[in-house]
Amino acid sequence: MSKKEHSIPQVAVLIPLSLKGHRDSFEGILRYARLHGPWRLYHMEGRPGEQRLLDLKRWGCTGIIAGPCSLDEARAISRVKVPVVVYEPSDEMRAPRHPLANCPRLMFDSRAVGLYAAHYFLERHYTRFAYVGETHGVYWSRERYDGFKRAVEAAGASCAAYPEPNERERRDWAVEQPRMQAWLKALPKPVALFAAMDGRARQVLDACMAADITVPDEVAVLGVDDDPFICEATFPPLSSIQTNGQQAGFLLARYLDGLMRHKRMPQKDFRVVPVRVVTRRSTDATAIQDKAVARALEFIWSEAADRTIQVPDVVRLLGGSRRFAEIHFKNVVGRTIMEEVCHRALQNQPLMGRSKPASNCED
Repeated sequence: MSKKEHSIPQVAVLIPLSLKGHRDSFEGILRYARLHGPWRLYHMEGRPGEQRLLDLKRWGCTGIIAGPCSLDEARAISRVKVPVVVYEPSDEMRAPRHPLANCPRLMFDSRAVGLYAAHYFLERHYTRFAYVGETHGVYWSRERYDGFKRAVEAAGASCAAYPEPNERERRDWAVEQPRMQAWLKALPKPVALFAAMDGRARQVLDACMAADITVPDEVAVLGVDDDPFICEATFPPLSSIQTNGQQAGFLLARYLDGLMRHKRMPQKDFRVVPVRVVTRRSTDATAIQDKAVARALEFIWSEAADRTIQVPDVVRLLGGSRRFAEIHFKNVVGRTIMEEVCHRALQNQPLMGRSKPASNCED
């Protein structure tokens, strides 16, 4: 091996890419490697018949990005004696005595995700809420429920939680679906339902269709990860929370690079946080009973991202004089028409640009 080859970092990326959030973080890792590399990256595809990389030391591994793994796999990783960072560790991997417990970690701030979902629905004036967790009750699903529940309870409401499926139901969606349909039918409506992940939200939409429950009028459904292969393939299309996974993956790769260069790096964890909701048809409604105001709000929400909305545009939908429309709107919504237009325009801006005034607010 030449000196040049030996100086190029050889990084084993041992994380699954089945979920959109994981793929986003991997994109951030790749972006760092392209900007500051080259890196020689090895990632297991998981396809049938794939040739595996079992001897990381013999391959010349200089760094590892480890995902959830068994105890034996964790011990094998620690024996390689190279810098290791951990991506979204499992419950077991967070235990103090685990072989990788002291490694820097990238983790989803799942309570913040739940809080973000609650605020999204509260802004739409929902007073009834429900949560459907991941089938195995993993810790990030529990934390998303905790954040969601705390926020809606702080607003004076309560949250119905779907009971965890039994072992037989976990193995087969066809077995679980009738129970979910019955649970959805029994919920008071209209209800704002938050699902722990896009895949689970897709099952909720499937159960709603089978139970003849209208979405979003009776049940508004929100997922997490904004996976287009799921969100655009459901009926109706699924609204979902986007996160900063790419940025977090980039920072994790930068930290690993410092470790591989033998820099003194402070122990640090990295957080994937929510940045915005991509609203599609599954939540494109409001719980406001006043039909004229609800229609005006839906107009503002759907148009504010693409064009300048003026107050007279909204007044025409409400009917009557401008003064009457302004007073009526504020009494129902709690904000003036212009305040709602500017608020919605600000929410539609990219996170980095939110310090600037929204350009599509016009009286």
